[in-house]
Amino acid sequence: MLNSIVSFLIALGILVFIHEYGHYAVARFYGVRVIRFSVGFGKPIFRWVNKKTKVEWTISWIPLGGYVRMLDERDPDSLKGNDIDLSESFNRKPVRQRIAVVLAGPFANLILAALIYGFLAYMQPIGLATRVAQPPVNSQAAAIGLLQGDTIVQVNGEATKNWNEVSWALVKARLFQDDVSVQVNRDNSLVNLAPVSGEQFDAEIGPNLIRELGFHPIEKSVLVRAVNEGSPAASAGFQQGDRLVRVNAVPVETSSQFTELVKRFPDQQISIEILRNQDALVLSAVPQAIKGENGESVGRLGLSIGGESFTVNYPLSVFESLAEGAGRMVEVSVFSLAALGKMITGDLSWNHLSGPVSIASAAGESSSLGILPFFGFLAMVSVSLGILNLLPIPLLDGGHLMYYLAEIVRGKPVDEIWQIRGQKLGILLIGVLTSVAFFNDIQRLL
Repeated sequence: MLNSIVSFLIALGILVFIHEYGHYAVARFYGVRVIRFSVGFGKPIFRWVNKKTKVEWTISWIPLGGYVRMLDERDPDSLKGNDIDLSESFNRKPVRQRIAVVLAGPFANLILAALIYGFLAYMQPIGLATRVAQPPVNSQAAAIGLLQGDTIVQVNGEATKNWNEVSWALVKARLFQDDVSVQVNRDNSLVNLAPVSGEQFDAEIGPNLIRELGFHPIEKSVLVRAVNEGSPAASAGFQQGDRLVRVNAVPVETSSQFTELVKRFPDQQISIEILRNQDALVLSAVPQAIKGENGESVGRLGLSIGGESFTVNYPLSVFESLAEGAGRMVEVSVFSLAALGKMITGDLSWNHLSGPVSIASAAGESSSLGILPFFGFLAMVSVSLGILNLLPIPLLDGGHLMYYLAEIVRGKPVDEIWQIRGQKLGILLIGVLTSVAFFNDIQRLL
C-alpha cells in the first residue's frame, strides 16, 4: 500500500511539473509575467522565490495537480505589487500567443511520453517471440486456423516483431471493430489465415483481451516460481524451480494452460509430472476447491508459476528509437481518444475509466517490477493527462483553447457571462467524470 502511494505521488509530481513547465516556458518566451509556479494546491509546504525572474516556486499540500499563475487583469490578486507592467499581462497578449501557452502544457506531456517510449524501445530490444502455443478449443484463435508453432508475422498488414506488437494490433482491431487478418510463418512458408469480422472479436478490452481470444506465446517450459505455505502444492512436495511437464498425462505447454488444467479437478487427486534437476518425478496433489468467477467450483494448488519464453532481439539506433517512441505516443493518443469517444457513444463500458485508487495501484505494481516498467506506466499516464487536458471542457486547457478559437472567429473575446456559464458546466462535467472514476475504483476494491 505504501509503495503504491509513494509511486503514485512520484509519478503525479513528475507529470504535473512537466505539464505546468510547458505552460511556464512558453509564457516566459512570449514575455508573460509568471507570478507563481505550484505543484499541488492549497497551503505551500515549500516556497522559493527566484530573485531574477521574481517567480515564486511552491510545493503545496494537496498533490492532485498544479498551476502556473500569470499576471492577468481578470485576476485581481495577480495585480498586487509595486512593479506591475500590464504589457506583461497574459490577457493582453495576441490570441495566437495565448493559444500557444495553453497548448504547451498538454504537448509537454505528449513529448515526454514520446521520449520515454523511445527510451524504452532503445533499452528493451529483446521481446517475446510471436511463436504461438496451441489455441484453446472454440477460441477465436482456433477459429481462424492458428496452430501451435505458427509465428505471427503480420496482423492487418502491420509487421509484428514481438508479442507486444501482436497484442497492440489486436487491441486496436477490437477497439475499432476492424476485420482481422493474420499472416503466419508455418514451416518456413507464409500462410494467410482466414479473415474474421471485427465484431466476432468480442472479448473485453483490457490486459487479458489477447488471452481471451486464444492467443498465447509458446513457452520453452513452465517453472514453479514460488510455493504458498500450507497449500496443497506444499503438501505434495513442490519446490521452487520445478519444471511442470504433464498433468494427468496431458503435456503442459503454457502457464495459463496448466492453470486451466488444475481448475478442472477441485478436491480431486491429480498426478503432475515434473523435472527437478533433470530428474523426472511424479507428484500427487489434491487441488483445493474455491469459488470461480462465475460461482463454479474450481481447483487451486497454491503455486506461483511462470513461463520460460522464447525471445527475439531487435536493437534500434537512437534515431530509430526516437521515431519508434513518437509513433507509439501517437498510437496511444489515438487509442485513448477513440476509447473515450466510444464511452460517450455507449459502445464501450464506462467501467474502463480509472480513478486515483486504480492509478495508484498500477503505479505500485509497475514500480515493484523495476524502473523500466515504471517508466512505461509514466508514459501511458502522461499521454492520458495530455489528451484529457485537450478535451473542449471549460476549466481544462482544451476549454480555454475553445474560447480562443471562438475569439479568432468573432474578432473579439467571448463574453464574460458565457465564460462563467462554461466554468459551471466544466465543474459539473469534471465532477461527473470524477464520481464515475471513484465508483469504478470502489467496485474494483470490492
